[in-house]
Amino acid sequence: MILQFKKNRVLYSILSFCALLWIQSCKEAPAKSPALPQVNRVLDTLEEAPEQDTPVSNSSVPEEFSDWPNYPLLDTAIKNLKNGDPIFFKQPIEDINQLFLDIKKSVPKSLKTNSILARVKVTETLARKLHELYSVEDTDLKEAEQTKVNLIKSHTNLIFQINKTREKEAQRITKPI
Repeated sequence: MILQFKKNRVLYSILSFCALLWIQSCKEAPAKSPALPQVNRVLDTLEEAPEQDTPVSNSSVPEEFSDWPNYPLLDTAIKNLKNGDPIFFKQPIEDINQLFLDIKKSVPKSLKTNSILARVKVTETLARKLHELYSVEDTDLKEAEQTKVNLIKSHTNLIFQINKTREKEAQRITKPI
């Protein structure tokens, strides 16, 4: 009788453990399924992002970059990309590397801040990534389009940071002694 009780106890323990696992797995499955539609919604918004036109205040750009001789080349290339002409990013990588090297070397002293240099680096990285995506035959079009949008946004952020830096400089008031 005691032997049979021990066998049943082991059997009940195993069944209880299986039931517990089954109940736990049932609770986790619904928690995972709502996450999938959220991912799809994010992808849907990413697909809509290229269609949205980002307002950019470039009215002060020509004045701001009069002392930065290599920047207008990048500015023109990104404006052309925004208008659907990616010809600059299909050139050899050496040309892109040289442009960014020249841009980094010729940054005006007043704009040599970490925030601006970081945004130049982000723009450079995205330009290289876009070049690689255009040079590969089996390019994922969604990834290329998203990289294009990110590059345009990084350029916008660079211009914003430059304008912000110039505005801060203009607000500095020297105190009389």
